Amino acid sequence: MYSFWVSLHEQTLGSRAPARWVGIDNYTAVLGDPVFLPSLTRTVLFAAAVVLGTLLLGTVFALALNQEFRGRSVVRGVLILPWSLSQITLALTFGWIFNSTFGPLNGALQQAGVIDKYVAWFASGRVALTVMAVAFVWSLVPFATLLILGALQTVPEDLHKAARIDGTGPVRRFFFVTLPWIRDTVLVVSVLALINAFLAFALIYILTGGGPGTETTLLSWWGYTTAFRDLDLGKGAAIFYLMTLAMVLLAALTALVIRGPRRNREGRTA
Repeated sequence: MYSFWVSLHEQTLGSRAPARWVGIDNYTAVLGDPVFLPSLTRTVLFAAAVVLGTLLLGTVFALALNQEFRGRSVVRGVLILPWSLSQITLALTFGWIFNSTFGPLNGALQQAGVIDKYVAWFASGRVALTVMAVAFVWSLVPFATLLILGALQTVPEDLHKAARIDGTGPVRRFFFVTLPWIRDTVLVVSVLALINAFLAFALIYILTGGGPGTETTLLSWWGYTTAFRDLDLGKGAAIFYLMTLAMVLLAALTALVIRGPRRNREGRTA
């Protein structure tokens, strides 16, 4: 409630002057700012890449771990490690891997003859955003895998047996038997990945600082710099509330796309 109150006032961080009521002026200022639309577009694209990557890899790993093989329990334990790392540790790790001076990725590519000289990965905004998306997906995939794996283990074996008797192949069984059964879990994973991607901050803070220029400035970073670097608390709060609104709308759209018509377990429209 206080932060929403701040978004409706002109308030400078550290100033002794009382906050001045401006109504929705902060919101109109944000919407009219030339930084807003590019930041929103980047944030949506970044979130979409994170959601799709997390879902795809989480589903693949869950399907693999749902099979019986030696050492499966060990693999499950190792899989959880990326999720247990803090965002700061994650950012430092990927910053070291992609370092333009001594990064092991540059060294491996040069030794393999792929590149002639070390590449400054974070000199390009597009490449830097891709690296951050990969890092984020790497940290979220274990959580997604565990949730989807738990859902896979609830799928009745009788459904698969009936599908096999009807001559249905493994791919069609996945899309017409398994996927409808775990749809709710897929929705939960998608929304959680979306929210986490919108709230990405540590990766930007440590790896790029929003640069080069503003090419990796997402809404979360823009709101932070506006409130705590430019000291404009009112506008910073307005940015975060608009970001929250965009996040809620995208989450609702994701739910509509994944769930589609509401159905019961037998596939009949409820």
